[in-house]
Amino acid sequence: MGNYQDVKRVDEDIAKLTIEKSLLLEKQLQSNDVDSIYKAQSYLQELDKNKKKKDIRSFLFDPFDAYYTTGGYKQQRKRVSFDVLKKVGDTPIVGSIINTRVFQIQNFLRFTDNDKEEGYIIRKKRSLFEPKKKGEEIKKEDQQKIEYIVNFLENGGLRGKWDINDDLHDFVRKTMRDSLSYDQLCAECERNRRFELIGFTAVDGSTIRILETVDPRFKVQSEQKYKTVFGQLPRYAQVYQSNVMKNEFTKEEIIYYPWELMYAQRNKTSQIDKNGYGTSEIEVLLDIITWSLWGMQYNGNFFKQGSNPKGFINLKDGGANMDIVNDFRQTWRQMIAGVSNSHKIPVFSGIDLEWIDLQSNNKDMEFQQWMEFLIVMLCSVYTIDPSELGYQFQKVAQIFGQQGQKERVQHSKKKGLKPLLIFLEKVLTKWIVSEIDNDYELKFTGIDNEDEAEVVDITKKKLDAGIVSFESEFEKEMGRPYNPKTDTILNSTFQQAQQMKMYGGEGSNGAVDEMTGEPETGQQNPFEEYSPDQNPIGGGKPGPQMMKSLQSDPILSQAMKYIDENLNVD
Repeated sequence: MGNYQDVKRVDEDIAKLTIEKSLLLEKQLQSNDVDSIYKAQSYLQELDKNKKKKDIRSFLFDPFDAYYTTGGYKQQRKRVSFDVLKKVGDTPIVGSIINTRVFQIQNFLRFTDNDKEEGYIIRKKRSLFEPKKKGEEIKKEDQQKIEYIVNFLENGGLRGKWDINDDLHDFVRKTMRDSLSYDQLCAECERNRRFELIGFTAVDGSTIRILETVDPRFKVQSEQKYKTVFGQLPRYAQVYQSNVMKNEFTKEEIIYYPWELMYAQRNKTSQIDKNGYGTSEIEVLLDIITWSLWGMQYNGNFFKQGSNPKGFINLKDGGANMDIVNDFRQTWRQMIAGVSNSHKIPVFSGIDLEWIDLQSNNKDMEFQQWMEFLIVMLCSVYTIDPSELGYQFQKVAQIFGQQGQKERVQHSKKKGLKPLLIFLEKVLTKWIVSEIDNDYELKFTGIDNEDEAEVVDITKKKLDAGIVSFESEFEKEMGRPYNPKTDTILNSTFQQAQQMKMYGGEGSNGAVDEMTGEPETGQQNPFEEYSPDQNPIGGGKPGPQMMKSLQSDPILSQAMKYIDENLNVD
């Protein structure tokens, strides 16, 4: 792309041509030539028809929002405001859930070249039908590009060592917390004059609003109010205390074009009353969270204020002397009031007293079950198992046991953590990696390690049952055909099959020939050497085996020589 001056010159040329076009149409409409007027009107009607075809007829946002909005942005249609969502996200149970997921995601924020380890890789994008290749070496130029992308990600852009900025861990920790609280992940993308991405910084998601420019009904007003750049209008604004914030130096409103702000939602909806905003888990759990806070407050007030007394003292003598009663009250406070005087028993005389107990049992099982139910509901909406937060419910342990707990945690991570990683993977690839080089993408690894063990077990069962061949599974796993000369297989079933091939057929002799370097003649009958046509006594000549025996025995060799000279008849 050319420099900024070239881009500005193109914009000026487009603006001039637009003005010239308007003047020509106006001239034709005001002319006295009927044909010119007819052609100009036909052109404008066709232009309006095409515009109507492009615009969506359906309502995508609240149709009555325009009557009570004055800030130029879409009002959030949430049960509570962003400020309330922020405060609720800091409560103990919800904060524990969010922290657990954020810390689990951070385990994947390190580069790795092993698909089985927890981390992320940068690789070239593949075709949908391109076969998976394992063990493929990465070219040197690709390695340099991948290293550049990794450094860019981990440093938060082209930053210096002491610059105030977010690295990858800080960026993900901030943005994912906002996403789990308000369902808005926001970050400002910094670019140079050549429109290249040079950095990214997390922005408070609760301050970002969607401008009216996204609504087709406000298209004309938006084009008059905002400047069009590269055919796009600004899409977002930063709002604080119901006002669009302004830059301190330029005094201009802080608005963002699509390429200037990273904006992502996890729970999108088509409901027009949502006005384009997502629905966070806290909105769904608002009542549950309120009830859990009430339960904690009730229990806390019990210890703080003692509002529920353990009992009271009854004076049986209605006509007791008030001086004695006042002395009793003062002595009671002095002797047992306060933590340091716990369990001391005052002794009095002259007053008939009666203690009435109001608490026969110090366990409130209904209260405990109610709090457990609320915690389970909170965890279910956030798709996380309570045991990941450190809550060990006795009934659950009795039903599932320790092995069941392990399986529940694995299921929880697959159901709750994996979607978050896929969401973050998409965001980082779209807004950062593809901006550096569109041929590359980011992928998290080590997500399905437990699934890998299940796949291996299923493959082993298929091989043992003879449903598939070893060679096909080897090629599927390694990405290349099996080579018996270079690949060593320690599988006992496969080794037995290979041994049966070597010893159980005609091909086994050929295998032995290849190993010894000699042709296989097979096992011969030892009596063939003494067949009538080869027996010397019968008139035949001794065979090779007999000649070898004669040469090793001097007595027998001389005897055979005598027989051959005197008795052999040709």
